Amino acid sequence: MTEPSGHEPDQEQETTVPRKTGRTLYSRADLRKAHGISEPTLQNLWTDRENNDHPPIAEMIDGVMHWDADAWAKWHHELQRKRAAANTTNPPKLDGDPEEMVGPAEAAKVCGFANSTTVSHYVKNPPEGWPEPDDWDELPTRRRPKWKRWRLWQYLADRKGRGHAGGRPKGRRGLAYPYQGDERLTLARQALNANPGAKNADLIAGLQAQMEKEYSRTVWNLILKTAREHPEE
Repeated sequence: MTEPSGHEPDQEQETTVPRKTGRTLYSRADLRKAHGISEPTLQNLWTDRENNDHPPIAEMIDGVMHWDADAWAKWHHELQRKRAAANTTNPPKLDGDPEEMVGPAEAAKVCGFANSTTVSHYVKNPPEGWPEPDDWDELPTRRRPKWKRWRLWQYLADRKGRGHAGGRPKGRRGLAYPYQGDERLTLARQALNANPGAKNADLIAGLQAQMEKEYSRTVWNLILKTAREHPEE
């Protein structure tokens, strides 16, 4: 099904459940509410669907695009998991149920921190993008925060500077931008210079052919994004 011309109306549609399939269909407004994602981010995800494998429109209802709620959530969780892996130097723990609540100790493992001290510090002094706790355990002497796994994945995926622990200033051990100094970024810049105006999908196969190790299309998209934003060192 093709995308309708013009900008679709952002109507607050009620969640729709078609009788024949039993699927729950979400409009963009529904997705925004259910996943706490901004309208511009949702629009960007849809615009970049050629590169990120965004699920297709399930149905048009009153001129508004709707997607299968379960399929969209599964896709988005996996996208955040891949972006988190590509944007983290220390080995993160990216398995498990996206909706599972985890405390500071497990959150540290998810984020690739050495221990929960960093998580405790972030609760008091959150760096940019660090998620608010989704819930709290009421213990006899204190309150313990909990997060859904997917919110931590999203933090890692969106974190500025690959390998940053969040809030750390630029310097010898930090990076000014993702993939700084990475040979794949150099190759991506060369490919963009040689093929101005080319889409990511047209470049990825050639870039991958120059590498001994295979990398996912998601990783290459992130590298090409950095190459476009930072065409020079």
